[in-house]
Amino acid sequence: CATSPAGGRALDLACGRGRHALALARAGWRTAAWDVSEEALAELARRAEAAGLAVATRRVDLLAPSWPPAGAPDLVVLVRWLDRAALPRVLELVPLGGALVLATFTTDRLAPRPRDAWCLRPGELARGLPGFDTLLEREADGHAGLLARRTGARAGSRRG
Repeated sequence: CATSPAGGRALDLACGRGRHALALARAGWRTAAWDVSEEALAELARRAEAAGLAVATRRVDLLAPSWPPAGAPDLVVLVRWLDRAALPRVLELVPLGGALVLATFTTDRLAPRPRDAWCLRPGELARGLPGFDTLLEREADGHAGLLARRTGARAGSRRG
C-alpha cells in the first residue's frame, strides 16, 4: 500500500526523464515508468543504472486507444500531465485499496503553458475523484495535487 512502500509496486505515468520514478525506486518501491518519449526513457534507464536502481521503462502513448496492462500497481503517480479523455483510464489503473498521486497545473497559473485544456480548474481536485477518498489535497500558485486511495468500484465495473 502507499503508506508502506517496501515491496510495493509503483507506476510513474508520463514519467519524462524519471525524477519521480527514481525517487520511488530509492524509497523501496518496485517501480515501472511509462512515457511516449523513447529519448526520455533511455535517459531514465541510464540514470537508474548509474544509481543502481531498478526501474522498468516502457514506451506507452497515454493518448492511444489502449494501453498495456499495468500489473496492478499499489501506487500510480501522474505529475504535470493531464488529458481529460485519458484520465478515466488512468484512474482504472489504480486497484481497490491502491493510491494515486495526481499533480499538475491549474488554469490560474502565471505561465502561458501548458494550454488551459491541459490544466485543472481552480478547486477541481478539492472536490475529489469518483471512487477515491482524498487523503491529502493542496492547491497554490497555479498548481494542484492530491493523494487519494481507491475505495469504490472502478468506472465501468459491474457489481452483482
